[in-house]
Amino acid sequence: MYREAVISNGHFFINFDKYLSLRDLYFPYVGQYNHLGGNKNHLILSVDGKLRYMDVGWKRTFSYKKDTLITDIKAVNEELGIQININDLIHKYLPIYIRKFRVKNLTRQKKDIKIFFYHDFCLYETEVGNTALYHPEMKGILHYREATYLLISIYPEISDYTISPKKDSALRQIDKQILNRNPIARGEIDSAVAYYTNLLPEEEDEFYYYIVAGRSFDDVEEKQKRMLEEGIPHFIEETEIFQKSWIKEKREIKGSIRKDIRELYDRSLFIIKAHMDNRGAIIASADSSIFHRFNKDHYSYSWPRDNAFIVMALDRAGYGNTTKKFFEFASRTITKKGYFLQKYLPDGSFGSSWHPWIDEEGKPQLPIQEDETALVIWALHHHYRVTKDIEFIDKMYNVLVRPAADFMVRYRDERGLPLESYDPWEERRGVLTYTCATVFAGLMSASKLAHLTGNIEESKKYEKAAREVRKAILKYLYNKKAERFVKMLVKDKNGNIMEDLTVDASLLSVFFTGMLPPNDYRVINTVSAIKDRLWVNFGIGGLARFEGDLYHRIDKQYPGNPWIITTMWLADWYIATNQIEEALKLINWVVKRQTQAGLLAEQYDPQTGNPLSVVPLTWSHAGFCWTVQNLNEKLS
Repeated sequence: MYREAVISNGHFFINFDKYLSLRDLYFPYVGQYNHLGGNKNHLILSVDGKLRYMDVGWKRTFSYKKDTLITDIKAVNEELGIQININDLIHKYLPIYIRKFRVKNLTRQKKDIKIFFYHDFCLYETEVGNTALYHPEMKGILHYREATYLLISIYPEISDYTISPKKDSALRQIDKQILNRNPIARGEIDSAVAYYTNLLPEEEDEFYYYIVAGRSFDDVEEKQKRMLEEGIPHFIEETEIFQKSWIKEKREIKGSIRKDIRELYDRSLFIIKAHMDNRGAIIASADSSIFHRFNKDHYSYSWPRDNAFIVMALDRAGYGNTTKKFFEFASRTITKKGYFLQKYLPDGSFGSSWHPWIDEEGKPQLPIQEDETALVIWALHHHYRVTKDIEFIDKMYNVLVRPAADFMVRYRDERGLPLESYDPWEERRGVLTYTCATVFAGLMSASKLAHLTGNIEESKKYEKAAREVRKAILKYLYNKKAERFVKMLVKDKNGNIMEDLTVDASLLSVFFTGMLPPNDYRVINTVSAIKDRLWVNFGIGGLARFEGDLYHRIDKQYPGNPWIITTMWLADWYIATNQIEEALKLINWVVKRQTQAGLLAEQYDPQTGNPLSVVPLTWSHAGFCWTVQNLNEKLS
């Protein structure tokens, strides 16, 4: 079940599903230590003795308050005669989650209402060693393990509570509508708190449910005390003001661009920011629903490739101070040999991988996607062009630019082409046109950064290597007979070099990296093949990744499922070649794909248009922003 809303402040992150349940809760890193692991933290209501979970009889709508990352959720149950309105937020910098809850009696009869909040935490992603207790001074339930403490309470007060071993689950007590106030339990446990109210006809009641995260008893107690002394409404107000001020900092999008496009653009900036950890990592997606469909893994990692595209969109939007943290993170995670590994956890440690360090013959191979190294340097030069922060570039040169550039110069064959690495989709290995184009862009950017910092000889070296890469790409990777670029060069069992003619959307890189102008005949021919072979002609449309893509594939009649990223790459080419109407069709295609609250998935069912894989995908939002920025610039 994909996610309907996300909230975050850079070190506390929460996802919600369509039933208003908390499904993912990360602390102290965005994307690391999911203390829910996808388990449902249910919201359950009882009205005059009738108990209803949120999947029975409720009409639910999701949105955000304008210019904020504060949810604006409405749910109505006509059978019960009840309407609830919810605003979820995380404080602008403190790890405090607040759910403002308003319940209204829609009938002319008095209503006896019980609202239950169920918790199924597994702190540090394990059931081992969890403890939950009722704390009399803090007047709430405290779940803790190691250095993570979650204090749960209600203001003005909890009406009832329970803590239970799962064999005597709190859900069973909720079903009976009697919580037994057990004060402590350990191991595999759950818990619940409740708020009781009586509403006269058409009367409304308001209260606050909250979770305070901290590193110790004292920590959460101090945070709770501060919140209650300053007032929960004040915490909400200052967070809302801060977020509205943040979005006003963006570079303006022209008013001639349709309002719904501009609204999704603003929402995308918030979604991107939500997935940025305060220490620099940017998470692909915190949606854990992929876990059981992805070989028991997830997307809560920081991929240098994704991050490069993301920070370029943010820089262009006017958030250069924010993106600096990513480049500092990159400087800490790049290997001493000058390349990035596949992906990283938010704390900077190496993430899980399926790329082997030996080939099929047992010979050593470097399990990298070299585009990830190249694109980070490309993005850093773009950062300088936008911010003109030469002091930051000088700081990054020795620790990031030089090692990466030297590696890219070194990691080439006798033809001048980069050696084998994995494709951007992390599936195929070879000498890829896409990767080679990104290495060209990375080396040219390194040359310019070297010149800026006074490293003239290195500047010349990197530029020379870049031009050699470009020359080799045009000589070896453009197939004159097919009249387009090939996906890659690979070796057969006998060591002979073969051309892989699979049409791949990433071949658009020959244009978007600046290697060739968009109207070059080789680019035009390649784009023509991409449109012909990868456009989804039946159903919702959109552009697939490559021919025969099997990832979440719905039907073999399609080349693959349509992706936001690839469709926006094509839109970028349309804009660059002044085909504005064609680009707008693709931008509008994305606008139609958003969820109620404005979230974009990784890919979509080509028949139904339903989201597939994860929701949201940070790169999808960044890709949309980049294309809108291209359109905005063209219209200027």
